[in-house]
Amino acid sequence: MIYFVIAFAVICLALLVIAGKIIDMTGTSARCEGNENLKYFKAKNFDNLNAKPVSFKSDKGQTLNGFLYSGAKVDSYKALIVFSHGMGAGHLAYTTEINYFAQKGYLVLAYDNTGTCTSEGEKLNGFAQGTIDLKHALEFVKSSAELKEMPLLLMGHSWGAYSVCNVSAIAEDTDIKGIVAFSPFNSMNKLIRDNAKQKTKADLSIFSPFFDLINLLKFGKAGVLRSCDSIDNNNIPTLVLHGGNDLQVTLKNSPVGKKHKIQNNPNARTILYGSKYHNVYLSKDAEQYLNDTFARINILGENSPEAYEIYKNIDYSLITKEDLTVMDTVNSFLEECIMKRDFLNE
Repeated sequence: MIYFVIAFAVICLALLVIAGKIIDMTGTSARCEGNENLKYFKAKNFDNLNAKPVSFKSDKGQTLNGFLYSGAKVDSYKALIVFSHGMGAGHLAYTTEINYFAQKGYLVLAYDNTGTCTSEGEKLNGFAQGTIDLKHALEFVKSSAELKEMPLLLMGHSWGAYSVCNVSAIAEDTDIKGIVAFSPFNSMNKLIRDNAKQKTKADLSIFSPFFDLINLLKFGKAGVLRSCDSIDNNNIPTLVLHGGNDLQVTLKNSPVGKKHKIQNNPNARTILYGSKYHNVYLSKDAEQYLNDTFARINILGENSPEAYEIYKNIDYSLITKEDLTVMDTVNSFLEECIMKRDFLNE
């Protein structure tokens, strides 16, 4: 019997070690500095967009850096939007969207997560780190005389969308008026499995409990949160938007694909854009151009001379072109949240 117990323990330990290496394959064990071949817009690239530098500390004392964005012609703000970015290039990958909301009269706090671009941290640390960083961003807001009295809204894309869906489960005494989540995943566990399967072509379901165990040990409650559960357990109006062709976050791992889990929550609203991909806020031609461009680069090789020529000739006005129908839908939702109207029964 003792040998069986020892053998079982050894097998479990081996699976735990392998699970940790699989998690590392998702890219969270390194820093994200963006793509050096791409141009990321700053406030100076837009008319009438102001940016005030801000910084605050996160859980391990690391400094997170960002900006408060505002429209130069806006006299008073409707609300504060705290924006949480996706994995890759930090918040500067979303300055076109930030500018849209700034010009609509919102003050936007956008920052880089731990291990990303301008912020401190040797690595991303894990998907739960985004939720933890957002919690500390909200604590920064509460400590600011300038910000704490403003109506509070949350917005994010992909990794950041997961963060805004789940932060209410770990943040205390935060009066969030509304949440907008572009392409969030429901489960970190499934995202890790889906990501690893794309690279290994193997079904890694056997490691599922070990992924949760690692994240639980590393992050506590924040490591095992599910977006559907968090949405269902709070009373915050939440709008989730997802593309039916999303390859990064599959519909099966989205609150939109699992809306039966939140359908009894009168505060939850989901929108499925059947022909869209991961960047649902972009126009159809912008998403197609984005996907086609990087598909060509992947075929040619990231560092090839041919790929460099493609990078050099990217049409940035097209690749950042927004779907104004989507953006206006989000803006209307935010206004409804601020005015506390029943957006589902209008």
